[in-house]
Amino acid sequence: MKNIFDHFPDSYIEDSKRMIQTPSPLARSAFFYVQETGYLKLRESHRASRKNLDSYLIVLVLSGSGTLMYQNRIFPLKKGTCFFIDCTVPYYHESNPDDPWELIWVHFTGATTPEYYHFFSGFSSPAFIPSSFDELYRKFTSLLEVNTSSDLAAEIASSRLIMDILSIILQGIIMPKESTTPRNINLEKIRGYLDEHYTEKFSLDELAENFYISKYYLCREFKALYGITLNHYVIAKRITLAKKLLRFSSYTLSEIALKCGFYDASYFNKQFKKSEGISASDFRKKWIN
Repeated sequence: MKNIFDHFPDSYIEDSKRMIQTPSPLARSAFFYVQETGYLKLRESHRASRKNLDSYLIVLVLSGSGTLMYQNRIFPLKKGTCFFIDCTVPYYHESNPDDPWELIWVHFTGATTPEYYHFFSGFSSPAFIPSSFDELYRKFTSLLEVNTSSDLAAEIASSRLIMDILSIILQGIIMPKESTTPRNINLEKIRGYLDEHYTEKFSLDELAENFYISKYYLCREFKALYGITLNHYVIAKRITLAKKLLRFSSYTLSEIALKCGFYDASYFNKQFKKSEGISASDFRKKWIN
């Protein structure tokens, strides 16, 4: 099916454009895929309102101003802002009648999109100021250009560009948290300690006491800053070391468990299978040279 270039009303400038795509079965099952992408510039105010739409929407405001209504909240928008929403939730966005806006956007979805959005929404308001607006804009303009075609090559390129857009947004909301505030400096010291001592036996109480911090505060702030619980962080480090030893050493499973900080071999096996989906012995068989 060819792209559909919809006619815009007279309230839009002539350069406004919209591409609507019908994804292939492969794109639906394996890729991020475009449902609609476009660019518009308004001469006067306009409101778009939807609900129960199986889609995710990312919009960059290139000029002008307006508002987003989402989750029963109003978010002001202006040049340089962005919003990322789940369109199953009722929403509308409306341009300021005294300052009509210019937008570039993509409606998209894909098998893992809900997980990306869930992670994003745990760290950010739906409307935000991206740290790499110019880079995002370049990706959006490339997405528009790619979608002047409808074929497998365009679907592959679109999926890559959507992934780039999501990565830029997620990195932008995570990186500012890793700042030089006293709280974050202390957490960086704790993470550095874990990186050096993760194979050793210690308790959360001991860790908190060593760094003069409440264990409840430590758990909450570590998860908020790094997006993973402290316990999962340590276990992931131990599992990574275990995988290296399983592949490149002749140690027994019990010896590997001890070297990685699992002082109970059965617990090691349980955690390894939970992480990798197979037992440690099966992992060694599959990966051994």
